[in-house]
Amino acid sequence: MKLSHIGVTLTLAAAVVGTSSHAGDHRRESKDRRQAAVGMQAIAVSARPGEPGHGWQYFSDARKARAVVISPSGDYYLSQGEGLQLVFRRSAAT
Repeated sequence: MKLSHIGVTLTLAAAVVGTSSHAGDHRRESKDRRQAAVGMQAIAVSARPGEPGHGWQYFSDARKARAVVISPSGDYYLSQGEGLQLVFRRSAAT
């Protein structure tokens, strides 16, 4: 999967999560209830084998404008609004 596909997916996921997480902010809810939705949220991807995104895991925190993507091989990528950067590469088993 190309990193450009991941970037597009993350942008769309962040927009969806951001819209839904801020939609109810105008309501008078308790602080505890609002805090429960803060932090990394898993983004569901229903890609089938052979499709872009298959086997990848996506997480987004819209309030802090960051996302994490985990490749099928276990590599971790972080985005803080300026594209993905590799932050952990899983070493090959010896």
